Amino acid sequence: MDSQVGALEKGSISAEEHAARDESPEPALKLDKHGLPLIPQPSDDPEDPLNWSPSQKYLIVAVAALVSFSGLFSLACMNPAYAQVGLALHVTAIEASYIGTIGIAAAGLGSFLWAPLSNVYGRRPILLISQLIGIAASFGSAYANTWGNIVLARFFVGFMVSSGSVVCFAVVSDLFCLHERGKMVGIITVALINGPHIASLPGGFIAQFVSWRWTLLLPAIITTVCWVLILLFIPETLYIRVDGQTSFSAEKPSRMRLTGPGGPGPKRALKLIDFARPFQMLQYVPIVFLALFAAVAFTLGSVMPAQTVSALFRVYYGWGSARTGVALSVSTTIGGVLGEVVSGPVIDKLLERSRKREGRVRPEVRLHGMWPAAILLPGGLLMFGFCIANHELKHSYVGAAVGMAITCFSVQVVTTPTIAYCVDCYKPQAAEVVQLLNFARQEISFTVGFWSIQFGDKVGFQFSGLTYALVSLLFFMPVVGIMRYGESLRKWLGEPKFNQGL
Repeated sequence: MDSQVGALEKGSISAEEHAARDESPEPALKLDKHGLPLIPQPSDDPEDPLNWSPSQKYLIVAVAALVSFSGLFSLACMNPAYAQVGLALHVTAIEASYIGTIGIAAAGLGSFLWAPLSNVYGRRPILLISQLIGIAASFGSAYANTWGNIVLARFFVGFMVSSGSVVCFAVVSDLFCLHERGKMVGIITVALINGPHIASLPGGFIAQFVSWRWTLLLPAIITTVCWVLILLFIPETLYIRVDGQTSFSAEKPSRMRLTGPGGPGPKRALKLIDFARPFQMLQYVPIVFLALFAAVAFTLGSVMPAQTVSALFRVYYGWGSARTGVALSVSTTIGGVLGEVVSGPVIDKLLERSRKREGRVRPEVRLHGMWPAAILLPGGLLMFGFCIANHELKHSYVGAAVGMAITCFSVQVVTTPTIAYCVDCYKPQAAEVVQLLNFARQEISFTVGFWSIQFGDKVGFQFSGLTYALVSLLFFMPVVGIMRYGESLRKWLGEPKFNQGL
């Protein structure tokens, strides 16, 4: 049966052709509400995460989204406070921003550890252990007395909390079939991307009216709450399947697994090659181009405003951290949430319509949900740059805030289809794919603090905005090719041989 589902997923046979093969002794395919085969096929095991109740699945997604949110929230809560941090620690505001950029860089590196570990030892223990160490590092950074010690502690914070950026996407792929996955991936994505956006709101007020150290203490407390929620509500979702295995003892009780992967498949042992698996995915060209475009969009549309407005609004508008935090948080959060309202349901509808029309799965249709971002991302970058360059105009800060909202809308419209498409195409390798996407996003975006303000000062912010807009268009061009030729390219490249059964 699994071989037939695989053929349906690759488009080699239609649902109608399968129905005609009634001479097959294999059990009937399980269908969705539209009469199309579920992918992957749930087993008869009550412990199969695909068979869990919708209420339990949605609770797990809610907690996973909060964990993803808290990770980047922790790294960004200090963004509006760099001026105060610089004065307190006797460094420049740009040097103070390195406290944030080092955490972003560490988050990209940490993902290379969590994905292989979660594929062997399970999602739950990796989340619990990594987040616990991240909590300790968060409290340590809040009480550190020197700039160097804070930077070191924030490196470990970023490294540890990055597990939420990788493992939570794998949890969603464990729980849901293909036709539901886009919306659920979108929920995790909107939580992940809007973590730093929302962080600026309390961060600005806390820095101005309480203490900049509380911009580090508050995330530590939130991460602690998330750890308790993981402990209570996220069971082990890793389930190792065997081709053709569908029958299980009816007397086997349904229970919430708390340790170790489930399923009838052979348990895996950790190998050194597991840590290099993400690099093996680089041979699959669609993933590479999508990772680059998503990383560039995230860097220019989300991280660049977050890392620069504290200094720019203070210099050009004379704003304090509280007012800056409100402008940054409200504009970027509204943009990100509206982006997910559009992207998640739309890409699921695109896939559903394609399956009905063609009788097969063609994941490339999800990528057509990116078209609004192809126009709006360059437009938002231009608006932000030109408003900063013409800061002397009355209410130019309104245009800059609207520009940030547009770019964050676009980032969400890019990120959700990218992750959903990659997980659809390479579900057994979902953790490695998300790990690669996360690495590209984090390692490209962490460089913003080193060059964005200096570049704008040198060439003028209107020209830096124009440069960013052209760069975003350049990286979108290969995505258009994937929309058209991605299916043929995937067939020519073949499938990865590792993680089969996950």
